[in-house]
Amino acid sequence: MEPSTLDLVAVFVRVVESRSFRAAARVLGMSKSTVSLKVARLEDVLGARLLERTTRTLRLTDVGAAYYEQVQPALSSLDEAERRVLDSRARPSGRLRVAMLFEPGQFLLGSIVSEYMRRHPAVQVDVELTDRYVDLVQEGFDVALRPGPLPDSSLVTRRLGTPGRLRLYASPAYLERRGRPRRPEDLSSHDCLVMSTKHPPTTWDFVRDRKPLRVQVRERMRVNSFVVLRELAVAGHGITRLPESFARAAVRAGTLRGVLDAWCPDPPEWHVLYPSTRNLSPRVRAFLEVLEECFLPAFEGVAGGG
Repeated sequence: MEPSTLDLVAVFVRVVESRSFRAAARVLGMSKSTVSLKVARLEDVLGARLLERTTRTLRLTDVGAAYYEQVQPALSSLDEAERRVLDSRARPSGRLRVAMLFEPGQFLLGSIVSEYMRRHPAVQVDVELTDRYVDLVQEGFDVALRPGPLPDSSLVTRRLGTPGRLRLYASPAYLERRGRPRRPEDLSSHDCLVMSTKHPPTTWDFVRDRKPLRVQVRERMRVNSFVVLRELAVAGHGITRLPESFARAAVRAGTLRGVLDAWCPDPPEWHVLYPSTRNLSPRVRAFLEVLEECFLPAFEGVAGGG
């Protein structure tokens, strides 16, 4: 059935249910003549008379009655299907797949996803924490959270903010034993505890005279966990790089001290990525809203650790 014919059928059903062209016209927001014309056009398409019209009465012909009995349930089913689609668009539901780097994700996503699920209980959330950057389109993820700078891509990006710098830290005992580095190049003679998921792990970024500076450090140990790196640094095994939020409690307790603070680069911006804004599902749209509200507070909440 052509879409235009379906429109004619819908008008016919409304006329039958309203028992007059005038009443149907009011419900449909059309003129009476337009309603009458549409019914007449449907009769021409079918090659059969569906309604007997007089100045006072309107009744179904036998063919019209049989036709109404067939098409009315079908139209009701279409209306119900449309309502369900509109409801699903208005109310987040279904499965949401989220990807994030393992180390920050295990500390940040718990509070964010908890708030999201509280607001939208009909959504099933599937979180994958990984040490690699997933392919959202090929692997079927709805969103991914990543620090910048980001490579050129067809993905849509939305800025979440800059939660804090990546700084260098060491214990007072280590600094007393080995001395404090005065410039980044001095790290070549120090024990450095490196994050294994950074590529390459032994290349650390600094800033000199507002220009980027990359330094090769001497690796003492590599780990894929900021928490483990923090504990190793507190124990005096070397110098490590940590997000400020991960080290704040230890700095307050005096078990870690900042190193080369003046050389630390600006913090990376974090972004959320998703494949397209076209027909963006309610569950993704709702997750973006929660992220914008909760992302930076979640980073601050990590400061309680240690």
